[in-house]
Amino acid sequence: MALLRNGGNRDQFRMKQENELKSLLTNQQFEASDNREPLLAQAKACANGYALATEGIAVVSDFQNNECHIYAGKFGQTIMNLPEYMVDRKSAFEDIVFSHAKEDELIERHVLELRFFNFTKELSIKEKTNFSASCILSFYRTGDNEKVKILHTTRYFSCSANGSVSLGLCTYIPYPISHNRQDGIIVNLLTGETVGRDIYEASDRKILSRRQLEILSLIAKGVPSKQIADNLNISIYTVNRHRQDILATLKVANTAAAVEIALRMNLI
Repeated sequence: MALLRNGGNRDQFRMKQENELKSLLTNQQFEASDNREPLLAQAKACANGYALATEGIAVVSDFQNNECHIYAGKFGQTIMNLPEYMVDRKSAFEDIVFSHAKEDELIERHVLELRFFNFTKELSIKEKTNFSASCILSFYRTGDNEKVKILHTTRYFSCSANGSVSLGLCTYIPYPISHNRQDGIIVNLLTGETVGRDIYEASDRKILSRRQLEILSLIAKGVPSKQIADNLNISIYTVNRHRQDILATLKVANTAAAVEIALRMNLI
């Protein structure tokens, strides 16, 4: 895991794995819809209303067009020097907001985003928008090293008939420092109930195959590919193919990052 935490390529690796994660949503099979523009307008109105009501930040992610609309109340304008409204035509993700977050907590967010996407894949189209995922992040104020705790929540706002998620809505508001830091959670927005950890961890365990988990566990112990192949009575080619499949599934750039994500998700 040293490559993830140390060395000159750390930022490059993180950027690559973030891009892999983003591709989960932007590379879906989208369908044309007559009510797409009204839904986008509705999502933008919700985001604007949220920013005005809480003085926080709200972001509409348009995965189909790969762009995002960012609304900032006084908190976002002060902490991150954001304008009241801006649109990024090059990305569906609010990179300007993430740039203020701590490195290790972006990894936690990576886990939550991956977990949330895989959890909702097993839901019906109607159910996908009934849930949100939340976590606590530490953001740096613009211009100094002062940290501010933020409650970050994400939900899927609109899905097409084939189940692809076309619009997402993320929000950010201050989180009192007196609160204890909590793990990321998934919440049913209709009932207010938190999804039990055992439920979404059951979805987690379906992410990798039994063979992939065996190989990743050996990688985590520092076992070289040749020895993994001998131990499992398979070819080195098969080991390397599984390595690449593991990286693609966990949306990371290297095996060090894959081990860290798998450990945080209790897969190995």
